[in-house]
Amino acid sequence: MTDNLSIKAQLQTCRSKEETFKTLVTLSKTLPRLTAEEKTEDNKIKGCESAVWLIIEESHGIRHFKADSDAKLMRGVLVAILSLVEGKTLTDIQQMDLKAELAELNLSSYLTSSRTNGVLAILGKIASN
Repeated sequence: MTDNLSIKAQLQTCRSKEETFKTLVTLSKTLPRLTAEEKTEDNKIKGCESAVWLIIEESHGIRHFKADSDAKLMRGVLVAILSLVEGKTLTDIQQMDLKAELAELNLSSYLTSSRTNGVLAILGKIASN
């Protein structure tokens, strides 16, 4: 996955909704797909408009994430979200204002009310134990 700063920079330099869309689609291609075995009900995020799966693994206190969606745009949004939290501790993640960080990525035009609910559910799972 691409590092946080370059993803943030890529999204912040977008000057139109179309440019943001193209960037998200490009980013979506960098997200490794989950296997059918990983796409379980337990890993599925409730409340998302499209199907989204999130797996959190922890090693030596550091959190690692795997995610997938059946929607290309949502996969791009997942890359952006995961770029903020990958490789951090749970405490670090809980101390972040993830909503504010996401707001800096210029995704608001893509986050319809139902998509926003899904993103909030994803952020909730990321910051929970």
